[in-house]
Amino acid sequence: MNEVLQRKDSAYEKGFREPEEVIRLISERMLVHRSRVELTLRPYFKQEHMALKPISQMAELNLEQTYPRAQIGDTAYIRTWAMADRDCEAALTIAGNARIWLNGRIVYDGKGLEKPLSAVTKESEYTIVQVDLRKGKNDLLMRCEKGKDNWGLLLYIAYPRYPFRWTRDYLLSVRPTLPFEQMEGIEGFAHIGPLPAGADAHDLEASIERGKIGYGDVLALPSGGRVQWEPRWKEECLGSRVDFGEAYGDSEGCAYALSYVQSREGERYVLRLEASGSACVFADGNVFRIPEGRETEIPIVGNGKDMEILVKLPRTDREWWLDGAVRTEDGNIVNCVPFVKIGKGRQARWIVTGPFVTEVGDSLLIPFAPEHEIQFQRPYPLGNYRHAFWRMPQREAYIRPYRDGIFFGQWFYAVQVGLHGLMHAAKTTGNREHLQYYLDSIQTMADYFDYKDWDKEQFGDPTLTPRAWGLPDLDACGTIGVSLIEAYEMTGNPKLLPVIRAVGEAVMTHIPRFPDGTYFRVKTMWADDLYMSCPFLARLYRLTGDKAYEEEVHLQVEGFRKRLWIEEEQIFSHIYFPEEEQMSGIPWGRGNGWIAVTLTEILSLLPKENPRWDEELQLYRRFMQGILSCQDSSGMWHQVLNRPDSYQETSCTAMFLLSIVRGVNRGWLEAKDYLSCMEKAWNALLQHSVDAAGDVYGVCLGSGCAKDAEYYKQLPAKKNDDHGTGIVMMAAAEMMKLEKH
Repeated sequence: MNEVLQRKDSAYEKGFREPEEVIRLISERMLVHRSRVELTLRPYFKQEHMALKPISQMAELNLEQTYPRAQIGDTAYIRTWAMADRDCEAALTIAGNARIWLNGRIVYDGKGLEKPLSAVTKESEYTIVQVDLRKGKNDLLMRCEKGKDNWGLLLYIAYPRYPFRWTRDYLLSVRPTLPFEQMEGIEGFAHIGPLPAGADAHDLEASIERGKIGYGDVLALPSGGRVQWEPRWKEECLGSRVDFGEAYGDSEGCAYALSYVQSREGERYVLRLEASGSACVFADGNVFRIPEGRETEIPIVGNGKDMEILVKLPRTDREWWLDGAVRTEDGNIVNCVPFVKIGKGRQARWIVTGPFVTEVGDSLLIPFAPEHEIQFQRPYPLGNYRHAFWRMPQREAYIRPYRDGIFFGQWFYAVQVGLHGLMHAAKTTGNREHLQYYLDSIQTMADYFDYKDWDKEQFGDPTLTPRAWGLPDLDACGTIGVSLIEAYEMTGNPKLLPVIRAVGEAVMTHIPRFPDGTYFRVKTMWADDLYMSCPFLARLYRLTGDKAYEEEVHLQVEGFRKRLWIEEEQIFSHIYFPEEEQMSGIPWGRGNGWIAVTLTEILSLLPKENPRWDEELQLYRRFMQGILSCQDSSGMWHQVLNRPDSYQETSCTAMFLLSIVRGVNRGWLEAKDYLSCMEKAWNALLQHSVDAAGDVYGVCLGSGCAKDAEYYKQLPAKKNDDHGTGIVMMAAAEMMKLEKH
């Protein structure tokens, strides 16, 4: 944090002066630490009272629900491996009566909270502990003692500046996983207990705290009971037998089991299958019927690919199971589901989905069922308004998609700013590899857009695109909407259109407004939100031709100008406070940058024939004059534009350079009036912000808001923050066009 670029290491001093060189440095460096991360399917044990909660991303570890018969004074332990994406400082924010060890060291020994966890509402009721996390596994062990009204704890693992948010984004990504090799990588919290109060449990607790009780160990209690770490596999669910009754209980209908053979060309295999009823087998494009109660052998010839083995089995009045394995000629079992990550050294033989509503018999065509399309991007409609995804053949053991990264495929506005820079730079330089990275990142978000709602409904907190759930604000809509439309216009992929429509509907109908229709955040109004709305709305107009979107853009510009424009300085306030009907008067650099870039987008995308367009051109020109007057002698702009004692900030400098160069390139500004400004700003970025390795320094961390300039002055700057890397590349791409102008 607050890393400072040494002048000798700068791109400028190392001889990198040309925009194309800078694009290459930053984009290649960016994709080293923002590499493509493929999606992974993992099992998930549903633990409603021991899981991350939606939106707030807090872990509620409520042992009252887990051990309802425990007595006051009893203890239990909760353990997880907190998987961090890097070595870093973090904050443990805790409420509850617990003792906590991190990597074998006690970091918290709190007592005295006797109120129910559900009644904890004040920040003062939490304790914040600063800790160091290491990249990868961090062993977190928690001892909880049952009180009169409290049995468990609330927990955040957070970035220190935002201690009340479990961090899973570009600032810090931490995912809780079950702390055993047999379940490696599976999200969740393990628990063991309850252990009786008093001296009788002392040795048992000591064994747990010393790490001597593993996944397979059983603790014998003084009372004669036995306890183990939970949750755990029913080992038979990983074998050849599939018990649909175990997975679906008393549900009726038709279920499917899926497995794969990683075949060799021409090699012969045999599927030996027995089932509780008449089954259908789909294998290598062929359909086979299996009589009830009879083991059947189906020959299969390898084609050198992963061959799907899909079994369809309706429930009968009796049991509901199948037992099947694909064997080689020498008897080795070779079928499994290789892409579902079960744990270290483990594989599942079968995964299942269903049950689908059917009539009697198994011949009924079931629309959208796996026999028509085997897919892992959205839940299947079962009938009766229900849906289901793939799962393990064990009760409360599901399968969920994960992406263990902080950039690729992430639905987050700052990430999209970085991606926009990569996209513009790739288009300008003709780098098809980077352009494909951009397109694939957007496509995978769209592919799982519908899945997130089902996932949230089932488990409380989506594993993918959690910020897309409900599209609650402009941060969740605007930049992502821009990316979706850009990707659609490049690819023509119709699968993007429903997602574009959903985001457009949210922007037009979900966002709070003043009586005159201007967007706001109820208690505040932010300059940022012009960028989070209008570039997307302008593209919606370009995409659809619907003039409602054009008029919406002009309405927003006027509403933001009316409330945030500082006439005497010809720049914008960051915030407007509706209750006081007054702007803050603080011209935050990046807040002004958002508006500057937005005006260039509007002028580029909307028709000049509308008289409002010319009004906005005049506003843009006056604004650029105000911005010009704020540039310091180094060529940079400051964190607070009219406060030279605030630090030189990279993202706003790049935004103003981008906006001015666009104006010159498009004929809105006279080149002679801004030539010195552009040269100074470009050289300043190369001297103060970009090093020869392609790292970008001096980017203000994501901001809140305040009425005092001191708040903005003390916000830290972060190296390679996504708010800055993309904008610097966009400015460089526009500079390349200036040279050709």
